[in-house]
Amino acid sequence: MTHLDWEDALEIVVGFLEAPPSGDTEAGKRFDQALFRVLAGAPGADHDGAMPVDAAAGLDPSLRERLDELARRRAHANPFGDHPDGIGPTLGMDLSGS
Repeated sequence: MTHLDWEDALEIVVGFLEAPPSGDTEAGKRFDQALFRVLAGAPGADHDGAMPVDAAAGLDPSLRERLDELARRRAHANPFGDHPDGIGPTLGMDLSGS
């Protein structure tokens, strides 16, 4: 996948926001890349510095919340669960996924 700048990523995300493509398609993978790029908000190495370092902070709060929720739903299965504090596995935890 090619590197996306923040503005291009935002354009992709907004274009597919109402009906995101399936995650297992090329369009879905590009959408996921764009979504995570927008949420990361940090300019890439090719960025000229004109945008604030935390560009995602400039998003409308309701849009940011909607994108966060969408990213959580589209994230690959996390074998450690969805704990809000991000705790890791515990001893004896079955990570086989079955």
